[in-house]
Amino acid sequence: MPLVSTIINVRNGAATLREAIESVLAQTFTEWELIIWDDRSSDASASIVAEYHGERVRYFLSPQDVSLGKARSDAIRQAKGEWIAFLDQDDIWLPGKLEKQMALADESVGLIYGRTIRFYPRGMERDYDQKHEYELLPEGNIFTQLFTKSCFIAMSSAVFRRSAIEAIGGIPDNIRIIPDYYLYVAVAHQYQVRAVQQAVCRYRMHSDSMSQVAAQQMHQEVLWLVDHWAASLDPNIVTRCRKRHQTAIALEEMGSLRTLRSGVVRLFAQGSVASQASRPFTFVFHLVRRNVRRPYWRVLGS
Repeated sequence: MPLVSTIINVRNGAATLREAIESVLAQTFTEWELIIWDDRSSDASASIVAEYHGERVRYFLSPQDVSLGKARSDAIRQAKGEWIAFLDQDDIWLPGKLEKQMALADESVGLIYGRTIRFYPRGMERDYDQKHEYELLPEGNIFTQLFTKSCFIAMSSAVFRRSAIEAIGGIPDNIRIIPDYYLYVAVAHQYQVRAVQQAVCRYRMHSDSMSQVAAQQMHQEVLWLVDHWAASLDPNIVTRCRKRHQTAIALEEMGSLRTLRSGVVRLFAQGSVASQASRPFTFVFHLVRRNVRRPYWRVLGS
């Protein structure tokens, strides 16, 4: 039995899928299986997977076109390992990723993640997690920080204890866009979390990213998440989170003439105008800091 079941959810990922698979094969930790769950791809994804032979690589074609949340759940049900790792079809693991994470596994831990590097088509790189770009990644009880500092974990960097996913009841049917964020919060509410401080994977940035394509629905689901866990959070944190995501939805609405008016009303009634006024200054601050101080991912290496 493999210790780690690695899941790649695929939807028309032929352009980058081979690179993702190769990064699993290159792992220094070898007790893994690879589950590739194909969500009705219409490109050459299936033929690329067919190039990789062996019992450890298992391919499944979804019987129907489903949301990301349902696709994650369907793939999890095929896993045999004690730990479940996810790798998105356009991301890349660094060779020591699983080895470093399994070294941190103990009975109290339900989730292990690591530092992630965003990389862009023109060669620019930066930390995935701007909140912790110049400090250590949080460990232990990180439940509240997943709200105060937003979703700072990349799914391709995460490994979950399978029994922890089962204990929280899996992914609810209404979570279609943000199953990753839901799993972080639900598992962190009950289990300790560990982090590999060095970079463990690379997160590809492009215009077709889920966060770009379905931004408004994504923030609506996050609002549900905030309301769902409101009783476990400080009321002030709940208020700030609601304002932050209502602001994001308002900005999406203001980008279209059809919903411009409702967006403006939402921004002033439920969002935060002040946060938008400060954004240019925040952007300049981070830009200057990156040019005068080395971020942790460069200092610590991989």
